[in-house]
Amino acid sequence: MPKVNDSYRRWVPGTVTVFILALSSSRLCARQSDFRYAVLPLETLGGENSYGRALSEAGNVVGSASVLPDRSHACVWIGGIGTPVDLGTLGGRQSTALGANSQGWIVGRSNPPGGSIFDERAVLWRDGQMIDLGTFGGDHAEAYAINEEGHIAGWAEFVPGQSSPRHAFLWIDGEMIDLGTLDSTGSQAFGMNNADSVVGQSWSNAYTGWRAFLWRDGVMEDLGTLRQLNDGQSYAYDVNDFGYVVGGANIDAYHKTNAFVWFDGRMYDLGRLPGTNAAYGNSINNQGQIVGTSIIAFLNSDAFIWEQGQGIRALNDLIAPNSGWRLRSAWAINEAGQIAGHGTRFGQSDPTIGFVLTPVNPSMTLSPPSPGSAGVANTITVTGATPGARVTFTYSRRGGGTRIPGCTLQQNAIQLDSPTVIGTAVADQNGVATITRTVPPIVRGQTILFQAVVQNECAISQLIVHQFE
Repeated sequence: MPKVNDSYRRWVPGTVTVFILALSSSRLCARQSDFRYAVLPLETLGGENSYGRALSEAGNVVGSASVLPDRSHACVWIGGIGTPVDLGTLGGRQSTALGANSQGWIVGRSNPPGGSIFDERAVLWRDGQMIDLGTFGGDHAEAYAINEEGHIAGWAEFVPGQSSPRHAFLWIDGEMIDLGTLDSTGSQAFGMNNADSVVGQSWSNAYTGWRAFLWRDGVMEDLGTLRQLNDGQSYAYDVNDFGYVVGGANIDAYHKTNAFVWFDGRMYDLGRLPGTNAAYGNSINNQGQIVGTSIIAFLNSDAFIWEQGQGIRALNDLIAPNSGWRLRSAWAINEAGQIAGHGTRFGQSDPTIGFVLTPVNPSMTLSPPSPGSAGVANTITVTGATPGARVTFTYSRRGGGTRIPGCTLQQNAIQLDSPTVIGTAVADQNGVATITRTVPPIVRGQTILFQAVVQNECAISQLIVHQFE
């Protein structure tokens, strides 16, 4: 029986010999169509941790990964998979990539030679070179976003020293343009679109706090807050090409914060996940999908997605069950709907691991095992396959994500961790493929996950989660 992947284990024809972990009843009750994403970990550079911070339209993920316990480097995961490419530093200990465009240009920050971990410079990685973007005269600058024109947004300080004022900047063709402030000495930019509209926050003396701003055509606009009296603080992190801005804003005097989307002069409340105290929209694509972070307490948060008609939902509820993942922050979403962020696996005290979520697009329908009982032969059927296509049936006790060999993540991915091949069958003239295998009695009461693949077409079925009687 051919394998889908050389690392897959085999399900020996006629028997199942693996112990399956039971799932909680709450996940078993979830609609199987809700399992929308495959989740794949971002490998490190030899250390324990990795972070996904931005995505290009080609699906390349940028962020950072640890090389030693006390240092990490900016890196890029080509296509969101495999060993990351180490982008290096300016000569200091650490660097982080925070933005990328489809030309392969990447921006972020890096320690210069001899600098402390708090002494960082805004950098551009372009054509194999690392370029220091400079400052407004101070020691510190950071670059957070780059558009398809290669224009960059971030912030920079004016004078040396830890108390230096900082201003948001727009960097174009080697010139760092000061975007100013609302009514004080401080501002910082975190997002931009292809029209050079820039968003971030500026300190406001009038409101004694940070206020989200949109800078366009030379004017910085205060976006307000979600409070009825328009007081309190707000923060903006991204803007799409239609001018929709996302971030977080205070909703009460106790500084509870909800995610927002702002457009046409009005801020709309997107809410936050149940049981959390604050939520921030970190990224929005041109489809209007918004991802972000909903915070429970310090170092305790959950990643979310907001979509029109669906509202705000935890991304942890949209991945295959029993994966071990806790998706804590979602930092970026591209036009293909892929999401980058970071989380933990197998426990809160585990290392932080970056992830890429990729939408799964089923084109075949997989039936649950029939009769669905252990100790007897069970049949699994695929419909909707290409006539004559060889369908590979797989299973696993764990959800997660695995690349289909020869396919990009943007084409499709398997929603199983370390899937095992059950067997293959050729689809008949009606696009139907069937296999029958005996399920041993030991599996009774246990739950396993099934998915079918046509490898050379990058085609996949929906995920089946089945508990054997």
